[in-house]
Amino acid sequence: MVNGRKTHSRHEDKVRTRTLILLGLFAFLSANAGASERVTVDQLEQRLATLMTTHRASPGSADDITAETNLIAEMNEDVGKLGLDTDRAAEIDSLELTERLTARTLARWTAKYKPGPLVRHALQLIADRSALLDPPAGELPSQPPPDADSQRKMIDAANIYVVRVLSHLPNFFAIRTTERFDDGPVISNGVIVPSPPGLHLVSSVSHEITFRDGSEVIDPMRHDRVMPGIPVEGLSSSGEFGPEAAIALTDMGKGSYAFHHWEQTSVGLAAVYRFSVPREASHYQVEYNCQSFLTLNDTPSYHGSLTIDPSSGAVLRLTLEADSKKNDPVSHVASVIDYGPVAIGDRRYISPLRSLAFMVQDMNACVRHAPKQKLIQPVTMLNRTTFADYHRLGTSVKIVSEPTGPANPNPPIPSAPAPNP
Repeated sequence: MVNGRKTHSRHEDKVRTRTLILLGLFAFLSANAGASERVTVDQLEQRLATLMTTHRASPGSADDITAETNLIAEMNEDVGKLGLDTDRAAEIDSLELTERLTARTLARWTAKYKPGPLVRHALQLIADRSALLDPPAGELPSQPPPDADSQRKMIDAANIYVVRVLSHLPNFFAIRTTERFDDGPVISNGVIVPSPPGLHLVSSVSHEITFRDGSEVIDPMRHDRVMPGIPVEGLSSSGEFGPEAAIALTDMGKGSYAFHHWEQTSVGLAAVYRFSVPREASHYQVEYNCQSFLTLNDTPSYHGSLTIDPSSGAVLRLTLEADSKKNDPVSHVASVIDYGPVAIGDRRYISPLRSLAFMVQDMNACVRHAPKQKLIQPVTMLNRTTFADYHRLGTSVKIVSEPTGPANPNPPIPSAPAPNP
């Protein structure tokens, strides 16, 4: 398989989704199974504000702390802070958003409430799980929609941008880091160990990628930087540098699309389109492999959204969701890619900043010649991939002019340093 997306379940199954140009797997963005309460972004902020003002009782008053017990008191205080952070994070993990928590809002909350590391982690996960939703209505600009001619021109500009710019970025290298999460059972040495409900970290992997001559290359001579003690398995993804957007724009021409709303982005006002592609026009092929044999091969219909910079045609955000059938072993396949300004060399380009990939594994189809077995508890898998440290590939040459005078054929020999006394 070349330039593909692959996924591996915890049973070492493989799921692959292919498009016309690129093999790709995308996964559904769903809340974890433990979510019991649906809240808006405003309600989540109110809950966060309350949580961050909640304090545990101190183990002792200041008068009780002597010089001999000061160290123990500090240790108890650190343990108390960690426990409180754990409790707060667990409460956030139990919630499900009905609106998208944007990066801008999350950054504002972090600066305002100064949450601990576990709460920050929980907030990022709940934001990731909401990524297919629209932002709160109050965050959307109150601007009339563009007319039909302007809408058509924006889509045409996006096609041109993807083909001529995004797929032809200058040669560069960058660091791709993928964190994998799922809500399946935690297994250590073959034994299921107790774990809190919801998504938990499975692995973290970093690659140095190279973008050369319009395609992404992972240097096989460089080893992955993997979090110690954590196995590398689960979803893996690629194709953010143009092919996915090209497939969506190509298929949209035979499907349907319409302007949906305006959004404020890091580069200014952007137009968000919703689109739908029927099965007969789709080039979105889903394969589910169990080790050595194929158990699903389908080209489903799909839908999604496309966020476009109206001034340049640059694609700023792309979401794709496959329409799975009832008895498919995996369901709710989708992806999200966020683009933004990146400095490459002495110029700035709109390039991938991060991508999300999710899927829900509903069945275990790995028993050959046997009916697919529905899992007692479906497993939701999530990948969060970030791109950083963009550096342009190239060489620099310094031209030094020859001296105007004749060269000295017998240059002086430097004297040796004086010996130490």
